[in-house]
Amino acid sequence: MSRLKNLFKITFNDTNSYLLIDDGEACIIDAAAPTYLLEDVLKDVDVKYILITHVHPRHVKFLKEVKSRFSGEISIHRDDLILLNEQYSETKPDILHKHMQKVKVGNLSIVVLHTPGHTDGSTCFTVRELKILFSGDTLLKGGYGRISNPHSMGKMVVSLKNISRSLSPDTIVYPGHGPETKICEEVWLDGLDMLS
Repeated sequence: MSRLKNLFKITFNDTNSYLLIDDGEACIIDAAAPTYLLEDVLKDVDVKYILITHVHPRHVKFLKEVKSRFSGEISIHRDDLILLNEQYSETKPDILHKHMQKVKVGNLSIVVLHTPGHTDGSTCFTVRELKILFSGDTLLKGGYGRISNPHSMGKMVVSLKNISRSLSPDTIVYPGHGPETKICEEVWLDGLDMLS
């Protein structure tokens, strides 16, 4: 389904990591896989960023190992910093990314979308010119990630509305778990407009 030949999906323990490569540079999206599964793909490129969609254990389990091996800058949203400090106090982010911030990998511009709900700092990353979205646990094929309370549900609804309204319907979604989908295939998103 990918429109990009240099996009690689690595699944470990039912959790997806993605490697996005362009012009000799790369970013890792979520540190959910051990480095031996990444090394062949990344052996001849410079890893600039380790972008974290949210700080839940399966998505950052190998963060220290990946940072040590590939030296990219760890980037998380500030609203997940408390979770990181609680679970992985020895690992510090290099960047606290913000909504609509852009990072460059080769010639690609990756835009940060703050999408709270699953966690307060949940983040998606989009490359608009390629019509792709890395959605973490915000948007999955056929649904969304677990929420912990009604307040989180309200945030999740707003985040999902923002994604469905701001991105092209044929945007390919690469989630933190399970298979890819497209925004236009998630027809249930249209029903969110009935929720305030």
